[in-house]
Amino acid sequence: MSIQQNFPAISPSLNLNFARSKTLDPRITFSRTTTATRVNEQGLVEVVSADIPRFDHEYDASTGVIKSLGLLVEEQRSNRVTNNEDLSLWKQNSNPTLNSNDTVSPDGNTTADKVTQTNQVFTGVSTDMSGITTNTVYSCSVFIKPDGDTTTRFGFYDTSNWQGSLDTDWSSGEPSTNGSLGGASDIVYEEYPNGWYRASFKASTQSNAFAGTVSFHCHPDRTGTGKSAWFWGAQLEAGAFPTSYIPTSGSTETRNPDKVSMEGDNFSDWYNQSEGTVFASFRAQAQPSATKYLMGISNNSSGELIYIRATASGSDSAMRDGGSDVAYKPIAYSRDINTLSKHCVSYKQNDFIVSAQGQISTVDDNCTVPTPTNISIGSLYNTTHLGGTISQLTYYPRRLTNTQLQNLTK
Repeated sequence: MSIQQNFPAISPSLNLNFARSKTLDPRITFSRTTTATRVNEQGLVEVVSADIPRFDHEYDASTGVIKSLGLLVEEQRSNRVTNNEDLSLWKQNSNPTLNSNDTVSPDGNTTADKVTQTNQVFTGVSTDMSGITTNTVYSCSVFIKPDGDTTTRFGFYDTSNWQGSLDTDWSSGEPSTNGSLGGASDIVYEEYPNGWYRASFKASTQSNAFAGTVSFHCHPDRTGTGKSAWFWGAQLEAGAFPTSYIPTSGSTETRNPDKVSMEGDNFSDWYNQSEGTVFASFRAQAQPSATKYLMGISNNSSGELIYIRATASGSDSAMRDGGSDVAYKPIAYSRDINTLSKHCVSYKQNDFIVSAQGQISTVDDNCTVPTPTNISIGSLYNTTHLGGTISQLTYYPRRLTNTQLQNLTK
């Protein structure tokens, strides 16, 4: 079989390579009414102005390489931790030694504070938070830089119980989880330059053991004296996975959602009503417990729709026409925040098929094609956001062959 048969010979009518170009096609409408942050080309946390898209990156400490991830699209989130970059404004518990602005922080400024244990009790710093509710899933995160052989704990506490906490052993030079409380799960350590890690977990607040003020705590080694660590950028947000860093200064802060779409002639110029194929490569920020939409081709309602979603077990696509589901195909595979997922959905009248990670679904041969008017990128109708990065989004105005679909997603 020739290479032409293995891969599409037809040129795409839309080719959005966000990871390579780090720009938006001028036909795309983008908005976000607040500032937000991203990881820039130097691997540093950077604040981006309102209505400016974010092209995110990741740092590989083993090679020192900064990798472009593509367009970051996120839902609205709020950070409940106030003054999250200045531990001198936090309470000092059991008299730790606090050195303010002691080293370079993950944003490249010298604003990170060092906390040192001065005795063998539970010493550290904490700050009270408002708006914490019972029976709610929260994601808790903080940037940590260990100072040699030490352990750390961080989490949130309600005056009598840990609602969630994470103990980390740094003695090997790499983070190693050695304990958690309050049902903490989905523990992740992300590397940043200059020896920093962003550690995170999720935990649900309890209904029968939730009393008084809730505080965010950061502690260095709890077993001896003189052990220390730098902490910066604490974050507690309602949601099942952590999102990009939200800085605060004196109050809680909210990052509003990213809205990305193509409409009118900017959509119809490349879209083929009778048949077509969408290819996408993306990374979700977590393995979602609920579906998260990578894209939705629609008429701004559920009546006419083709979508690609990230799911708890992989990804799926469906087609809806006249307000009714006419085709649906899921594909199961293992996916986490370090996995680049590749998904294709291809359609024409009575011919709907899906491919993901080199797998191929069966054909739905009894379906009609919807009549959409726009595409939302990284969400569906600017809701149910992916919460992750889109590396590439490509549209071919033909129903590709099964072999071509599989090869695109390998």
